[in-house]
Amino acid sequence: MKLLHTSDWHIGQILNFHYDRQEEHQCFLDQLCRIVEQERPDVLIVSGDIYDKNTPGNSSMRFLSDNLLRICDLAPDMPIVLTAGNHDSSSRIESMSGVWRRVNTHFIGAAERVGEEYQLDKHIIEIPGKGWIAAVPYIPDYQNDLYNIILKEIHDRNTQNLPVILMGHTTIGNAIFTAHETTTFSGRDIVGGINSMNINEIDNDYDYLALGHIHTPQTLSNGKARYCGSPVQLNFKEQFPHSVTMVTVENHGDMPQIDTIELEPLRRFYVIPEKPAPLEEALSYLDAHLPEKQGYVQLNILSAERLPSDTENRIRDILSKGEGLLYCDYKCTRPAADGKSVVEKPEFNLSEFREKDPFEIAERYYQETLQTEMDDTLKELLHSVIQEVREENAR
Repeated sequence: MKLLHTSDWHIGQILNFHYDRQEEHQCFLDQLCRIVEQERPDVLIVSGDIYDKNTPGNSSMRFLSDNLLRICDLAPDMPIVLTAGNHDSSSRIESMSGVWRRVNTHFIGAAERVGEEYQLDKHIIEIPGKGWIAAVPYIPDYQNDLYNIILKEIHDRNTQNLPVILMGHTTIGNAIFTAHETTTFSGRDIVGGINSMNINEIDNDYDYLALGHIHTPQTLSNGKARYCGSPVQLNFKEQFPHSVTMVTVENHGDMPQIDTIELEPLRRFYVIPEKPAPLEEALSYLDAHLPEKQGYVQLNILSAERLPSDTENRIRDILSKGEGLLYCDYKCTRPAADGKSVVEKPEFNLSEFREKDPFEIAERYYQETLQTEMDDTLKELLHSVIQEVREENAR
């Protein structure tokens, strides 16, 4: 079976509350269509975070529909499987499932139970003669038992020994979290509000684990679990090539062949200079090193003082000399104070604050206000409240 693995599209993202990124998403989807035409995969999967918000606007929903129909027209025999991520509304994704199945497209928004029993059929998608897809959406406060229950059910049905693909939108411990803020709770990493789980908590009866949530593309240590990463760069921390992943599995039990297909961005993200510098030095460097390709620019400033009120206007004036360069924000890092060996934490700028996990913001506020660490009891209470709000918003 040959599958095209993508995730974390984040359709509808407004960068820094100002720049609509639909044109860039269209650039990605145009490339995805070309890949589908050239590679002819047996299935296309999207492992969560289809939208950037759980209440996407009408234009974002129409944009997704138009592009999915375009892919369906290009490859009418290729199933498309999309699962909800933590940025998606599970009920909204679930509500799309009925109509879309008529064009071989499966939306899986939530896990459902009757009493204590999971309703498994909607999570199990057979690709006749090719393999099986175990489509698991994001589940607040991870539940690895659902992964294992579905895998066991597929094992019983898989009489032809066909490849088994497991989808998940979660945090796997010991992955590379380069582009994400990480906090720790009860001995587990929390990335983007999702508790990490050990890869060994999932039964080994799958041939490829198609993961979403972490934006850094990477294959995990077992060689058959992979984060394909986000296809569109979403912030200034994601300074790595963005791509989709093509996977081929011959038979159940075989190791997958994993190939990365790099994508060409419409706009790039520039942090200038690479290391923080005093304001005047940073402005001079920017003026002398304007990027040649269009993109978003963040000025990297080192300063212990409040910046002058005309700083942003000065940055914009310099960028106006270039072609298609968009001012996004500046990042201001405070230098180490005298007698201290550690650089103080920088203040959040607007785009960074929006990316922070509420748990981290509250923990840091508590520490800096009271000059003491939050105790485990308070952490547990805070964490449970945040999880309840997330579950309510996901409905």
